Amino acid sequence: MKNGSNHSPLREEPQRVRVPVLYATTEGSTRRIADRIAATLRERGLSSAAFDFASAEARSIDWEEVEGVVLGASLYKGEYQPRAVEFARAHRDALNARPSAFFAVSLSAASKNPEEVEAARGLARGFAESAGWRPFRVESIAGTLAYTRYGFIIRFIMRRIARKEGAPTDTSRDYELTDWTEVARFAHEVADAVVTARPITLTGSGRRTEALLH
Repeated sequence: MKNGSNHSPLREEPQRVRVPVLYATTEGSTRRIADRIAATLRERGLSSAAFDFASAEARSIDWEEVEGVVLGASLYKGEYQPRAVEFARAHRDALNARPSAFFAVSLSAASKNPEEVEAARGLARGFAESAGWRPFRVESIAGTLAYTRYGFIIRFIMRRIARKEGAPTDTSRDYELTDWTEVARFAHEVADAVVTARPITLTGSGRRTEALLH
């Protein structure tokens, strides 16, 4: 499993970003995954950067320039961050008008219990449905079990959840549970969807051809 910190985030002018990756994070896992997705999209030749929902950059996005969009949020006690829910509801028409995808980060995604894994997927689908949003792809991804960064109460709660999910319970260290191969696959699916949705253009010879990445 690769470490997700090798790609440093690129900050572009939000008005220029054609495939923004917008996220809400609590302990940083969702941010790292969003940064990796944006990096992979840039490797595919797309203009992409990751922005927190609460940032000025997210509020400055020019939707007329957006070709595709990814939203990400993390699950805690059965709920996603309110700012993620509010954003999806406020911009559902724009999201539904272009290729869009959602990734949900949780400990349950790495559970050894298949029922817990499916429950996490169901909550992710429910997030989009409750907002009236129809993403072409919904992915449930495991994050980081960051014991050393939690306060006493949160550490205690997360250890109990980890025991239930069959995850590590040694609170003296952190555990990277994210499958970065899965994250890359998700990002490539987004890139493919954006390219496929591009309009057909005419070449100099008059032949119809699909717009290609440069």
